[in-house]
Amino acid sequence: MSRILLADDDRNFGTVLRSELERDGYKVTLVTDGVEAVMNFIDGGEAYAFVLLDIKMPRLDGINALRIIKKLNPDVLAITFSGNAGSGEMAESVRAGAIRCLTKPFGISQLTEDLKKYLARHTEV
Repeated sequence: MSRILLADDDRNFGTVLRSELERDGYKVTLVTDGVEAVMNFIDGGEAYAFVLLDIKMPRLDGINALRIIKKLNPDVLAITFSGNAGSGEMAESVRAGAIRCLTKPFGISQLTEDLKKYLARHTEV
């Protein structure tokens, strides 16, 4: 079972996304801002197969949280998402190390297919 760290300040969206991912067999830790994401990663980073980060969050945005997480573990897989980020912020998240950036709302099937695809590629290496 792959572990996922999910950071989203929208509690409703985060809770629904966590439930859907858990239904697909993932173990998901949900946090509500970038600081919590970094702290959780420090506590259990080696155990996380994937990090999902909202770009726009309080205290520490998803892009800067991703930069810190990638310094801690450059090999961790990450996808960012946002409902209101501009194309510059989306591109910046990819430069920070995200595999891709999704626009909210996105289909859960799109996300789970990406997770399976990237996790399979990552374990082959």
